[in-house]
This record gives sequence, C-alpha cells and structure tokens, in this order.
Amino acid sequence: MEGNGNGNGNGNGNGGSAISVTVNYQAASKVESFPRGAKVSEVLAWAITAFSIDDAIATEIELVVTGTTEELQGSKPLASLAPGGSTLTLDLVRGDIANGML
Repeated sequence: MEGNGNGNGNGNGNGGSAISVTVNYQAASKVESFPRGAKVSEVLAWAITAFSIDDAIATEIELVVTGTTEELQGSKPLASLAPGGSTLTLDLVRGDIANGML
C-alpha cells in the first residue's frame, strides 16, 4: 500500500485549519501562518530566525501571550492558545538566563 502524500512534516497539519500568529519584538511585528497542531517551540524557532536574534541571546528568548508575563511551554500546541480562533498575538521577550536546570 502506498502513502497518500499528505505527510508534510508539520504534524497535525490536516484539517486545513491554520492560525495566523503575530509576534512582536521591540518595535517590530512579524506574521506567519502555522498549523493549529504546531507547537510553541516551532513559533519560537521561526521568530528567532525572522527577527535575526543573535545566537548569544537566543537561548534566553521566550514567547508570552501579549499582555501576560508567563512563559509559554515549548510543547504547548497553538490550538490551545487560540481555541476556535484563527489569530494569535505573542510577544518575544528576554527571560531568565537560568531556569534552574543544568
């Protein structure tokens, strides 16, 4: 039996539903569309590249929902942050240098 060719590497990308994610950093904003099943870690990796974040501080960068201060866990699916919605706005912030884990 042959595959159907739908495997795009994005995981949970079926269903045709996407979330338009706006990420704010300093005085700039960038927008990218992600599958609802995409994880916060995927958005973070995209944002670090999109904003040309220096490697020296990239490990200190985290995402928070705009208007909040709580760091989002990388394993969290975007759909859980925008239930039923098609847009999400996040802030890229410099968090704690050490999180107690070595």
